[in-house]
Order: sequence, then C-alpha cells, then structure tokens
Amino acid sequence: MKKTWASWNYETNLTDYNAAIVEEVSARVSAYGDRANSNASLFDTTLFAYDTRRLLTSVGSLSLNPEEVKELTQVLYQMSRIYGSHKVCKEEKCYSLKPELTKLMASSTNATERLWAWQQWHEGVGRAIRPLYVTYVHLENKQARLNGYEDYGDEWRQKYETKELESLVHDLYKQVEPLYHQIHAYVRRRLYETYGPSTIDLRGPLPAHLVGDMWGRFWSDLGDIVRPYPNKTSVDPTEAMIAQNYTVRRMFEMGNDFFVSMGLKPVPDAFFNLSMLEKPTDREVVCHATAWDFNDGKDFRIRMCASVSFSDFLTIHHELGHTQYQMQYAHLPYGYRDGANDGFHEAIGELMSMSVATTKHLQSVGLMEVIEDDPEVDINFLMQQALASVSSLPFHLVQDTWRWRLFRGEIPTDEWNRAYWHEKMATVGVTPPVPRDDPQDLDPVAIFHVSGDFDMIRYFTRTIMQFQFAQALCDISDHVGPLHKCDFYNSTKAGTALAKMMSMGSSKPWPDAMETLTGQREMSVLPLLNYFRPLHEWLEKENARNGDTIGWNIPPSDQTS
Repeated sequence: MKKTWASWNYETNLTDYNAAIVEEVSARVSAYGDRANSNASLFDTTLFAYDTRRLLTSVGSLSLNPEEVKELTQVLYQMSRIYGSHKVCKEEKCYSLKPELTKLMASSTNATERLWAWQQWHEGVGRAIRPLYVTYVHLENKQARLNGYEDYGDEWRQKYETKELESLVHDLYKQVEPLYHQIHAYVRRRLYETYGPSTIDLRGPLPAHLVGDMWGRFWSDLGDIVRPYPNKTSVDPTEAMIAQNYTVRRMFEMGNDFFVSMGLKPVPDAFFNLSMLEKPTDREVVCHATAWDFNDGKDFRIRMCASVSFSDFLTIHHELGHTQYQMQYAHLPYGYRDGANDGFHEAIGELMSMSVATTKHLQSVGLMEVIEDDPEVDINFLMQQALASVSSLPFHLVQDTWRWRLFRGEIPTDEWNRAYWHEKMATVGVTPPVPRDDPQDLDPVAIFHVSGDFDMIRYFTRTIMQFQFAQALCDISDHVGPLHKCDFYNSTKAGTALAKMMSMGSSKPWPDAMETLTGQREMSVLPLLNYFRPLHEWLEKENARNGDTIGWNIPPSDQTS
C-alpha cells in the first residue's frame, strides 16, 4: 500500500522529492519481498491444499542487491518522468503529449505537420530513454533469473499459466489476419485519396505518422477519413456532448451509472475527490489513464487527463471497468487481488466501452437521434469499432514479440530499432515515415507502456476475450439480434454473471474464471469474427471493386533482419 501511495504521489506530481520517496519505499518493499520469499520457501508444501500452494507462490520474490534495486528504481522513474514531462517545441511554443499533440494527431490532415509531431516526439522521448532502457533490460533480466525464469519476457508470459503462450497468440492472430488485411487495404485507399500518390503507395505499407494516434496503436481517429458512408449518421457524438454542456465530472458520473444499472458496485463517495480526472495546470503529471487500487478495500482512484470527447467518454468507462473489477475482488487475500490474467482486466474495461458505443446505448442517453435500422449506419459503426480493436491486434503483438526477443538477447543492442521496424513492417504493414537508422533512436519506448514497464500482450488477449465476454453477457441478458447491437445497460442478469467472475480475482487459473462466465476454457476468435462478419463481407466487395491489393509489398531494404 505504501508503494502505491508513493507511486501515486509521484505520477501526479513529478518532482525529485516524490521520486526519492518512491526509491526509498521500493527498497523497503524489495527487502520485504526477499524475506517473505525466503520464509515461504521453508515450507514443505507436498501435503498443502492446492489453494495454499498457489497462494504461497505469490508471496514475495527474490530481489537484486540493494545497489541494483536502487539503480533499477531510478531507471524506472527517470523513464516515467521523461515520458510524462517531455514537450516538443516550435517557434518558441512548446506542446505536451496531452492535450496538444494528441489533439493534433487526432484531427490534422496536414502530412507535414503530422510528420513534425511524430518525429519530434519519437526522437525526443526515444533518444532520451534509450540508454536507460539498455540498463532496464539488463537488470530486469537479472532479477527474473534470480526467481527461476529464463528472462523477463518469460516472467511476463508465465503470468498466464499457459504453455506455449507465444505460439498461441500467433495462432490466434493468424485467424484474424485476413480481416485485418482487408481493413488495411481499405484504409490505405482512403489515405491515398486524402494524401495522394506521393505519400501513399497503394501496394505498400502505411506511413506510421498517418495511421491514427501518435503510435498507430488505435486507428479510431481515422474515422472521418475512412467512414464508409460519410453522409449517414456519425457514431462519434463529441459534438452532441459539447452542445449539451457535458463536463468531465458528468462523463464519470454517467460511467458510474452504467455499472450501477447492471446491479454492480458504485464507486466510493471519496472517489471523485481523491482521483485526478483532469490535467492540473500547476505541475507536471503522467497523463496516461490508469485505475488505482490502494488495497484497503475502500480507496479506488483513476488518474486521467480527461476532456469532453467521445474518445475520453469511452476511456472513462474502460477505466471504471478496472475499478469495478478491483472492488469486486477486494475481499480476497492480497495475493489474489488481481485479474484472472492481465488480459481479463483489460477485457472487462473494453467490454464496457463496446456496450456504451452502440447506437442503442447512445440513443438511450440522448447522444444520438433515434433512427430506423440502417445497414449503412451499421457498417459505419462496425468500421469504427474495427479501427479501435482489430487494427490494434498486430500492433500489440509486435510490441511484445519484439521485447521478448530483446529479453532473450536475440537482437544486438545497436539493432534494436531496426529489428522493431522490420517486425512492424512485416506484421502490421506500417513503415517509419523517415529513416530510423540512427543508433540513438529507439522508437518503441516512446509509448507509455514500454517506457512504463507494462507488457502489452494483455491488450492482444483482451481484444480476443472481450468479444467472448460480450457474447456471453448478451446471451445472458436475452439479447436478440446481431452481437454488435447488444447493450447490457440496465441488465442486472448480465451484471450478476459478470460480478461472479470478477469476484474470483486471480484465486483460480484464468480458464476457470472464463468458464464461469462463458462456459469456455480457451481463448477463441470466433465471437470477434462473428461480430465483424458484415464488415468483413462489405470490405471484400469494396476492395475488389477498387482493385486494391490485399497485403503489402515489403521494400527490399527491409526484407532482412
């Protein structure tokens, strides 16, 4: 709990003083972990109950020596501070990632302006963090091996308690890849129509600075460019929210109401006073939205630099999904207060955003006019959903397969950035807009999760599981019709089923938790493919009509790693 407090204070006020407190507390936590691990190892667990044996494995871990613990803590907070406080400047005016650069990447169709923002951010953050990241990889690997793992990537994967996780995620993606390739070809055609042949090659990969946000992680911001039927109703009600005088507070209250309508727990009364919901003007903070559990069963918070937009409205429901999960398992022993796996936590959050984004839900809360069923509006909606989910699958896969290779020592340090772009070109079909051969560059660390020591395969697995969970909840709530029209707002039957799974925390292996809700014990892409089938069929016809190549040619210079 003390470490959570120290981290909260630092990330909501990036000062040297708060960083020193994090360092001090981290050293104490590491020493405690050593002692707890040593004590737990004294037991002969042969005759212990399965639950007791499982709980003992979560008691502490062996740490590096005190000097190395201090060094690793400093590296982590320095990377966090660089990411959280970096600004890019032009003509004596400086821009933060949020809100200025985020808004620019969300709305600008000026390729030169976008390239400037992309290059300045990636080079500014990447080059500053690169030497720290080399140390980070070395120390995290050393600590992982002390605890019996092959490397730090192996430690991440073992959290899934799944044999051959690496092969599994590749197999799952192969089943979704045909849909992704159709989306890629369609988006490329629309970008070609926007930026022209000098910028977009209709047979090639997409330039990284033109695919949605700063990292090309989510393509949602391409909605206006790629909307299949631009004259039909928009599925982004940001203008309606502004016209109705929405505030950030109101957006959070509506998110809370969504969960309460399902018979789930409301946030504690202190939530709104203790959370950081908007960006402060008097200090540097880390803006990336996260949900915090202070492990006392009462204090749950969200840190976010929210503004009035539909994108943030969805993010708020996502983060409140994390908070709901935390409240549901708060009664469990400390070692079990977590998601069944990291993907579960993310899937619960994204599940809520999916439901909130439906035309049915937007109509019910007055953010969209009631309209008759229209297949073209459905295709617009499915495209927007695909830009937020399907397009992220190869991105998240590459972010971690690249890091797994780093942790295994398969890539020479001076080849890290080149190997990343080679893998991204092959799997995602995205290329850097300018040469990235400078050995100082390390572009993948310019995103919060990589510089912040979070694995990203959780976002890959969550995208698969969120559709499995959605299918189950829609069946439980007696939904009739296509899955993409299901909204479980006000369904206490769905809420009861979801609470049962969430309340298990990590006390059982994740297949047990999944079976509780879905009746299945494995990840399956079938609900996702069924959800997007109308869009997939439409894309195949549209891309064929345009004569577009499905897939992309890899330039000769990028065909070797």
